[in-house]
Formats: sequence, structure tokens, C-alpha cells
Amino acid sequence: MAVSRGMRRRMGVALALVPALGLAGCAPVDVPPDPRNGFFDAFFVYPISLLIDWFGALSGSYAVAILAVTVIVRVLILPLVFNQYKNMAKMQKLQPEVQKIREKYQKDPEKMQRELLKLFQAHDVSPMGGFWPLIVQMPVFIALYDAVRRSPHIKSAHFLWLELGSRDPTFVLPLVAALAQLLTVYVTQKINPMPQGAPQMRLMLILFPLMTFFITLSLPAALPLYWTFSSLFTLVQTFLFKDLLRAGRMGSEEPSVRR
Repeated sequence: MAVSRGMRRRMGVALALVPALGLAGCAPVDVPPDPRNGFFDAFFVYPISLLIDWFGALSGSYAVAILAVTVIVRVLILPLVFNQYKNMAKMQKLQPEVQKIREKYQKDPEKMQRELLKLFQAHDVSPMGGFWPLIVQMPVFIALYDAVRRSPHIKSAHFLWLELGSRDPTFVLPLVAALAQLLTVYVTQKINPMPQGAPQMRLMLILFPLMTFFITLSLPAALPLYWTFSSLFTLVQTFLFKDLLRAGRMGSEEPSVRR
């Protein structure tokens, strides 16, 4: 089963979290977040730890605080997400032309890529447009990991039977995070079916939740909790933008697309 280049890129971005988290883990655990500790502490770790502490004190629950931070982050990147969905709608409209180019140049991959790039440029479509929301969230995820490890209040806070600063020994939260990811991918594919990419979509449906489970397995419980909240936000967001996606799909069903 062939894996599309776009899917390989998404998997690469997700897998990049592993070494990035490892590098974040090099910071001393006994050094609290402080803006004087460098750029990343000043602009990511320290503000996030302050926000979590503030919402935790306000609500009495650090789980609610993580939810609040998740919502703030996701609302801030909504302009990027809106552009992502517009880009997806344009890509859907171009599918008949894309398919023609692939069939015409299937024996010449380099020529195919050049023609596809020309097509995308002519219609102001960015093949990388779908990655920016994920890329922007990576520093936040890493900063949250560092804040949980180094902030005494967050590290010792409890949610249900868990300490947010310790991994879940029952694997329940990583499983919930994986299921939330599965639900999000499944609903997105139902709202925005891509028949030509059906095998890749089925593979994505399996691989992304598995990656989520194994990545969050050894992380502090706060991280799969954040991942779950973020996936559920994506689910709501997909319903909000579904008309834009459907408009793009209807456009792709036209007999010809102006080039």
C-alpha cells in the first residue's frame, strides 16, 4: 500500500516530537521555569506555567487549567486553521486536474511534480498549507512538557487518580488520547471523503492513533490530557468548517476545472 508524500510529512512532523521532547528533557528538573533562563523559557515555558498556575488557582483544578490553555492556543491559531481549510477546499476543486497530470506523467515522476507545482501555484494552493497549525503547536506541546516537569505546583497536581507530573501507569489517558485522535480523523474523513486517497486515509486512521498512544505512553499525564483536549477541539472545528470543505468537494465534481 503506497503512502502519500503528504502523509509521510505528517508522520514525520509527529515523530519529530520524540527527539524534541528528549531535548526538552535535558533541562534540569529542579530548575523552575524562569524568563531569565533563555529564549524558550522566556517565551514559552514560563508563560505557559504561569497560565496553568493562574487557571488552576482560579478553577481549583489543574485539568481545567490545561483545558483553558488548550482552548487559548487553539483559538490563537484559528487564522492558520482557516487558511488550512481554504487550502483543502482549493485542493479538492483541483482533484480532476491533479488526476489528469498523474495519469499523463505517471512514468516521469519529476515532470509530474513540476506540473503539479505549476498547477498549485496558478491556483494559489500551498501543498504545505496543512502543516502550519501542527508545526505551530509543537513548541507549545514541548513547553507544556517542560512546565509540567519543572513547575512544582503543576507536577504535584492531581487529576482523578493521577499526578499530572507522572505518567499514567494504567495507560488510560494515552488510550483516551489515541481514541480522541481516532475519532477526529474518522469524522474528518466522513465529512471530507477523498475517494482517490482512500487507502492512505485508512492507513492514517490506524497509524495516527497508534502514534499518539505510543508517544504519550511514557509522558507525564498532563500531556495526553492536553492531546485529548486538542483533538476534541479539532473535532468541533471540523464541524464548524464542514461547509467550506463540502463546497470544495462539490467544486471538484465539476466536469472541468479552469486551469
